[in-house]
Amino acid sequence: MGNQAEASLWWSSAAHPTFTPGELERQWDVVIVGGGYSGMWTAHHLLNSSPDLSIAILEAHQVGSGASGRNGGWASALYPIEDSALAKHASAQSIADLHTELEKSIDEIGQFAAQSQESIAFIKSGSLTVARSNAQFKRIKKGLLPRESILDKDQTLLKIKMSDTVGASFNPDCATINPTQLVVALAKSLAQRGVHIFENTFADLSSDGVVKVKGKRIESKFVVRAIEAYHEKNREQIPIYSLMIATEPLPDEFWNKYGLDNRPTFHENRHLVTYAQRTADNRIAMGGRGAPYKWGSARSNKSEQHAKIHKQLRETAIQWFPELKNYSFTHAWGGAVTVKRDWAPYLQWDGRFGAFGGYVGDGVTLSYLAAHSMADLILGKNSVRASLPYVGWKSANWEPEPFRWLGVNLGIKLSELADIEEKITRRPSLLGKLIEKLL
Repeated sequence: MGNQAEASLWWSSAAHPTFTPGELERQWDVVIVGGGYSGMWTAHHLLNSSPDLSIAILEAHQVGSGASGRNGGWASALYPIEDSALAKHASAQSIADLHTELEKSIDEIGQFAAQSQESIAFIKSGSLTVARSNAQFKRIKKGLLPRESILDKDQTLLKIKMSDTVGASFNPDCATINPTQLVVALAKSLAQRGVHIFENTFADLSSDGVVKVKGKRIESKFVVRAIEAYHEKNREQIPIYSLMIATEPLPDEFWNKYGLDNRPTFHENRHLVTYAQRTADNRIAMGGRGAPYKWGSARSNKSEQHAKIHKQLRETAIQWFPELKNYSFTHAWGGAVTVKRDWAPYLQWDGRFGAFGGYVGDGVTLSYLAAHSMADLILGKNSVRASLPYVGWKSANWEPEPFRWLGVNLGIKLSELADIEEKITRRPSLLGKLIEKLL
């Protein structure tokens, strides 16, 4: 695992602290399995209300070595499923509260970053969804979110000079971060506040919340499972792979030509997901989907270093910004995100044991908010956060194999073909509509 994480630009930019957690075999108030954003933000929120709690975080590798430390660095207010789907299970007020809390969470992450000694590189400059064809622009207009605005070609080019730009939408609720630096800052903060962080400590966790390390049960009042895609090989959720690349630092003449002055996040409105940012040290860090799903919902390190997808990402980056052909791509890495059958995040709580995840790649902000919900539930708070739509959400299981393998990989392939179809027909893809029904 360590080598997988170390391939990332973010991981190579951070100095990882050494923790001295002390004795594990004792009575804890809270044991958290997973040393990523979800687990550590849970501890953060718990201590904000109850600073005397004894909390242990058990991490199988190093803190942030999973998706938390190697994602695209978008802290957005996006939610993986649409309000119309939420409305089947939640009230209009609860849905409105969800969006308000997500927007607030970005600013609260920013406040944490501002108070930290680490170079988290937080800047809230919004996000651009760029159309490079009329078909893409039509889909942007049709799917516009309430706080998004449409930019015509000239308005878009003032922000980003991506090749063949037709127009874009702009969402103000997004910040850019260095994700590993955020993980490191959070871990250091928690250690200073008395949280015991046990790295390289693999925990066996039963479905009813019994934690064992090397066969010995760890006693605690409350247990939290915060391992996202590492809860694998089951039908509850599947791992989907996002791969990333990064360039060398690019000179001023490149940025003078292509824009991105305030470092908004950006992506092209393709069916096959892409996402990118201008980093604080003036690189382009870009990611996308396309690596195949592995049989049995098994997470695969090999899929995180999929040479074909990394090559496609480099080719796409050069399509966006042709001058990139003159510069080096220095990093290539990837990681797995979790997808439930209905693509909905979840938080389950039975009064002692809690589990959450299913962020579908929108986890930087959502993990902060879901962790706040988890902390409120542990502390028995009757808060707005304790009753947001994902709390108590239940999803159907994925289909058994081979139907799961066939369906998921067909969806990935159809996404590629939908983009080709739009390029040929210059109309919104009919295959794209089929993908929505399939998924």
